[in-house]
Amino acid sequence: MYTDKKNVVIMGRKTWFSIPEKFRPLPKRINIVLSREMKEAPPGVYIARSFDEAITMVNKDLSDKVESIYIIGGSSIYKVAMDSDYNIRIFLTKILADYDCDTFLPQFDENLYKIIENYEGVPTGTQTEKDIDFIFEVYEKKVNQMCEFDIMAAMCSNRGIGMNNKLPWPCIAKDYEYYTQKCSPTIKGKYTVVIKGRMTWESTKGLERTHPGYLNVIISHSKRDQLESDEYVNKVTDNLDTALIYANTLKQEGKCERVWVLGGQKVYDDAIHHPCCKKIYLTEIYKDFPSDTFFPPIPSCFKETGEAGVDPDIQEDNGLQFQFKVFTRTE
Repeated sequence: MYTDKKNVVIMGRKTWFSIPEKFRPLPKRINIVLSREMKEAPPGVYIARSFDEAITMVNKDLSDKVESIYIIGGSSIYKVAMDSDYNIRIFLTKILADYDCDTFLPQFDENLYKIIENYEGVPTGTQTEKDIDFIFEVYEKKVNQMCEFDIMAAMCSNRGIGMNNKLPWPCIAKDYEYYTQKCSPTIKGKYTVVIKGRMTWESTKGLERTHPGYLNVIISHSKRDQLESDEYVNKVTDNLDTALIYANTLKQEGKCERVWVLGGQKVYDDAIHHPCCKKIYLTEIYKDFPSDTFFPPIPSCFKETGEAGVDPDIQEDNGLQFQFKVFTRTE
């Protein structure tokens, strides 16, 4: 069927300049170049300052023009895409010989990706051209092996959630009671999986850290040995997807009742755009506080729905007004 939509190709600055000038921009495609150095976009090209900005550009400004999105390099852009929480498919041409190289395809986690056999339109078996042997492979993220989860968060009027790795506002006992009640398991013998970033975990104290009903999963690229030796940490992962695969395994074993994401800013940002996120429980505190970390804007696919048992009225405690809100994914 004829369509006037085009595919998007996203590439880094060096990849852009590696394309012979007569072929730039790549024809019949929407070209997006990621660069913090290029001040002006070349004719017929869009400039984005980050991978997330490029995806936002496609979803908001170009959505009616786009068929599919392809990441075509270089190495750092591949890694950002592979490590992201978007549904990624990798079309890989594997050349069956060694060559001298100074840039490389990042390793991708085989726990997150599975090879797709006999992918439609992709030749199978060894191919040969100009005496070079190669094969085509297709990998896909194991989204069906990840479990659904909800987000629990509190933010002040300027969307702040933290300051110097502490809450920006004074203690609100009613909100902590609400958070504890919601996140604790309700079925005897089952646990709640709580997913946090490293800094959020380091700020966690007291009963919240040692809660007998919690299985703590920490997302971190650093201090892994220290975290893995912590008796209250059940799992350390590199990203949200791996955490969700682990949580799904616990669900299948009948150990896990519910999965919550509890911060911080980067983890919230990844989680709120993840297809497995179903609800956002957000306490809005109606006052500004100095903050250095913030809760991301809520995507349009979530609508404020409330929930039975969650009081929708404005509350007051410790001199602060706040409100419990529930947003549900509707798309």
